[in-house]
Amino acid sequence: MNAKGAPPEAPVEEGVEEEQQVEATPEVEASEDDSGIGARVTAVFTAAEKAGQHIVTLAREEAEDIRREARAEADAYLREQKLQADKEVEQIFADARRRAEAIEEDARIAARQVEDDARVRKERLREEARLIEERITWAKEGLGEVNDRLEEVFLENEPLALPPDSGS
Repeated sequence: MNAKGAPPEAPVEEGVEEEQQVEATPEVEASEDDSGIGARVTAVFTAAEKAGQHIVTLAREEAEDIRREARAEADAYLREQKLQADKEVEQIFADARRRAEAIEEDARIAARQVEDDARVRKERLREEARLIEERITWAKEGLGEVNDRLEEVFLENEPLALPPDSGS
């Protein structure tokens, strides 16, 4: 076929009459042009269909690339957020440990103070008990002296023993 879609003309051999060449009638030429156009349209549609399929394939590949990239970015973001959360948790634990240590130290100081206060109070009570014991001892000694004096006074003032009543 030539550029117009018509079949190539056979070369004329020498010695062959021109009559043998078949001249194309306008109807035959139109039919050949129609089938050539149809073939070209079919070829254009086929090419368009292949191009469409290629575009769809490229779009799917690009969508898959975008999906993989989005998944990778999401994973990276998730790792970053997890690391940040881990850091925050570590910070919270460190703060809690510091607070607990401060509370524990305050409790130790308070316990030492209570122990010291109890020790001082115990010493005071011992001293007070010792003083009370001394006072009791002093009071006993004083009462003993008073008793001795009273006995002396009663013995001096006591009448001589009376004879027992004989029957009165």
